[in-house]
Amino acid sequence: MADYLSAATPVGQLGILRQAKNPGPNRPIIIQYHHARRTIAECLRDRGGLNRIVAQANALLEDRRDDGTNGPLVRDDAQRCIDVIEAFQRASNALDVWGPEYREARQPSPPLNINGVEVSVAPDALVIDNRRARVGQAFIRCTIGGAGEAAENRRAEANVNLATLAHMHATQYLADLGEPHPQTSMVIDVSRENVFRAPANSARRIANIEAACTMIAAIWPTV
Repeated sequence: MADYLSAATPVGQLGILRQAKNPGPNRPIIIQYHHARRTIAECLRDRGGLNRIVAQANALLEDRRDDGTNGPLVRDDAQRCIDVIEAFQRASNALDVWGPEYREARQPSPPLNINGVEVSVAPDALVIDNRRARVGQAFIRCTIGGAGEAAENRRAEANVNLATLAHMHATQYLADLGEPHPQTSMVIDVSRENVFRAPANSARRIANIEAACTMIAAIWPTV
């Protein structure tokens, strides 16, 4: 959904919908960075143990990378995860993420239903601002992405949209933990060494997401 909202053209949006509805055997293989995201989420929960967590994760990933019985995709994924984990380690002190408490994300994570469209929201961590009794959710983005100003602008827009979806999800499902607050939900973009939060006033962005879902629901049968 976040990528759909930030697609450069209507044709690009339609392509995203077609791939979602009919993935098929020719769907491109995408590195998912599961090991990196899990390791970074653990670091968020235990800042004091960050170096130890990174060392242990990288040792396991190096074994996966160097094991000749693994296929090339598994070995490539292991090396990419190592690169991302080490990038997070280097940037960790400068990232604006330390302060709240991080907890494991709730599993299973129920979807959002927005104007007839079921949107999967699977965050990497819960964010608890104990000082202000606020709650949000964090996504960890590990992909490298394209270069150039236009691509960077689309990436930033997608990150803010994803943080807004995380806030909407927290509003529906996490109010028992505190007040869902837009800027407590975030996307940690590791390769960009940046943190993107939902806007303090998210009403307009939420309205745009709702309008997009209304349109998707209308055209879905013909995609």
